[in-house]
Amino acid sequence: MPRKARKSSSTSIYHIVIRGLDRQIMFESEKDYKKYLQLLLFYKTECHFELYAYCLMSNHIHLLIKTTDISLETIFRKLNTNYATWFNMKYQRIGHLQQERFYSEPVENKQYFINVIKYIHNNPLKAGLETYPGASYFWSSICEYIAEDYMLVDSAFVFDIISKNDLLTRQSDYLDDNCLDVDTIKRRLPDDVAREIICDITQKDSCSEFQETEISKRNEYIREFHNQGLSVRQINRLTGISRGTIQRVINQ
Repeated sequence: MPRKARKSSSTSIYHIVIRGLDRQIMFESEKDYKKYLQLLLFYKTECHFELYAYCLMSNHIHLLIKTTDISLETIFRKLNTNYATWFNMKYQRIGHLQQERFYSEPVENKQYFINVIKYIHNNPLKAGLETYPGASYFWSSICEYIAEDYMLVDSAFVFDIISKNDLLTRQSDYLDDNCLDVDTIKRRLPDDVAREIICDITQKDSCSEFQETEISKRNEYIREFHNQGLSVRQINRLTGISRGTIQRVINQ
């Protein structure tokens, strides 16, 4: 099944989330965070993008960027590959470090731009790592804004949209529930894995055999499939039960 095309932004501004493979830690030490920021600065220049906010968490990264003439895919293929190669050599490991596909969300208006930048800066606070943005967590662009030491961020554009005072105000009433959040991103299971889950749960080997299951038990299975990470479309495709029926069962 082909991947869903990325939504393009009319402003060329995107909220990016990069996640560790299977929620794997991507930063083991202070040097790892510093190395990623060094690479971010290098590719920011090489790939001609602007950076308005960032936050490096242990197993995921948030960035707010504006692209120019180089695609998101090119930027993050270079950045992620370079960092993963360095990390693997340092820790004598092999294999992927980041989840294969990064996530992107278009930022189309000023209010959402403000929501996203505040959301990114509040990540360490939400994780219980500091008492307010910039208090003690150093791997976030809020520190650059507080110190007025703009090593990575392009502050002029940001301050055309929001004043420094408003940016640094400790607010909790912005609309973070609509921002791209690592905890709400679900990786789609491959069909062969999904099929194994169905067989393990039901002990049935075919669609026709599953469709003969008593309705209450069938519905119990459907809810368990969904809890195990199968999408409505996958359940429909692999069991033959209609999408409408599956959705009603899940919503009950």
